[in-house]
Amino acid sequence: MANSEYEYVKREFEFDRCLPPSNWIVVRIDGCHFHRFSKIHAFEKPNDENALRLMNACATAVLEKFPDIVFAYGVSDEYSFIFREETEFYHRRESKILSLCVSYFTSVYVMKWKYLFPNKELKEPPYFDARAVCYPNLKTIRDYLAWRQVDCHINNQYNTCFWMLVKSGKSEQEAQLALKGTFAKDKNELLAQQFQINYDDEPAMFRKGCSVYREKVETTVKIDDYGEPIKRPRLQVTVAHVDIIGPEFWENHQHILREGKILHWFVKKSGINHIFCPCNWIVVRINACQFDQLSTIHSFDKPNDETALRLMNESASLMMEQYPDIVFAYGFSNEYSFVFHEKSELYQRQESLILSSCSSYFTSLYMMKWQEFFPQKELMQTPRFEAEALCHPKLKIVCEYLSWRQAECHAGNQYNTCFWMLVKSGKSEKEAHEILKGTLSKDKNELLFQQFQMNYNNEPAMFRKGSCIYRQKVEELAGAEDCDNDTTRERWHVKVDHLDLGPGFWRKHPWIMANCTQ
Repeated sequence: MANSEYEYVKREFEFDRCLPPSNWIVVRIDGCHFHRFSKIHAFEKPNDENALRLMNACATAVLEKFPDIVFAYGVSDEYSFIFREETEFYHRRESKILSLCVSYFTSVYVMKWKYLFPNKELKEPPYFDARAVCYPNLKTIRDYLAWRQVDCHINNQYNTCFWMLVKSGKSEQEAQLALKGTFAKDKNELLAQQFQINYDDEPAMFRKGCSVYREKVETTVKIDDYGEPIKRPRLQVTVAHVDIIGPEFWENHQHILREGKILHWFVKKSGINHIFCPCNWIVVRINACQFDQLSTIHSFDKPNDETALRLMNESASLMMEQYPDIVFAYGFSNEYSFVFHEKSELYQRQESLILSSCSSYFTSLYMMKWQEFFPQKELMQTPRFEAEALCHPKLKIVCEYLSWRQAECHAGNQYNTCFWMLVKSGKSEKEAHEILKGTLSKDKNELLFQQFQMNYNNEPAMFRKGSCIYRQKVEELAGAEDCDNDTTRERWHVKVDHLDLGPGFWRKHPWIMANCTQ
């Protein structure tokens, strides 16, 4: 910690909202603007099998990554993940659970796209939002899953009829009118009579959705002295397309939703939907998970990899283009903070949807831009980002929050610069830590100057000050069709800078927090 005067913003305004114990946690992930996404990528209608298989691959990866998830159910562009009721994953902190699940799901989606769609370029970043819901007992969790499967059946039956009508020559409006007010039996008759389709013969994946869980299988662990295999039961993640509404599946898989120890505290209301206070500034802070491992695997330069930082900046800049309500962003190392203006009504100010969509979209951008910044380095590990959403009632506090993050940037970078210079000079990492233990800022400056002839203040500003991103007015020549030649017009341009975020910065840039871009 930098021990700066601004750290009170963490102490007084950052709180971990924990989901209640003895409740099953459901994280439901939903594709954002997937109607447009599927159209751009020419998905087959009513169902694209490869798109569904890609969603299943993501869900399988999530179960393999997070052992506390015991079951997942998916349909179309949606997936629900069930955490066991006694889970202590991230101490049940809602923001951590939501952002990690949705970020990892997004990361795998982008990573595996080329395997499911080898002949289709990924034209825009896919992203998802997520919400967490708590259910107090086994009955409600099974009823929740039954509800999602009923929805799968209703929607798929409608879509099957709709797209068969469209493919037969009707307009989309005519198809909607033909299906208006029809029941399930009417749709079955329509398919049978007009298209000779028995709906019950359609692939189970389309009709029943996809269930992902761990199945007990016999696995050979070794061969004994007589050449006979010794087998042991193991749990293996599997995907099935089965009825989960009735009791049969659950009776045959009792290990999936076994109830744990009950703590005497639970919520009456299953859904938790925290809304940010109106007229408060919202800050979403995104952090890369296990970034030391990612940077080691991909041989990032130490103490700073300029290309990796530029990739973070590019992703943050594109975030601001996607979300007009973001008025400012500040980042360093593997972290970025996004400030939403106080009047933002994004997602009706629902915390879970704001932080999950931001985490997902940033992850998607980072992965899609990787090849552009590291053309010689294949992405070997799926990056993922956790996020937390903060709420500040006054602009002064927002500015001091940003000053605190910049103080952290300075303290962290100064330490790392000294540390890696010592390591590169022949010291072990343990020795370098010991040398720097208890040193102050001036001591580190002296060490760099005396031992390595480095003036810390001459290091690149991006490393020392971090990166701030904001919109700035620029003038450009107007098109001839709009007005006379040589006439200029103003537009807003997203700018990346490396400056001190003291009072002087805000005096010179008063429009940033004044919402004049809106």
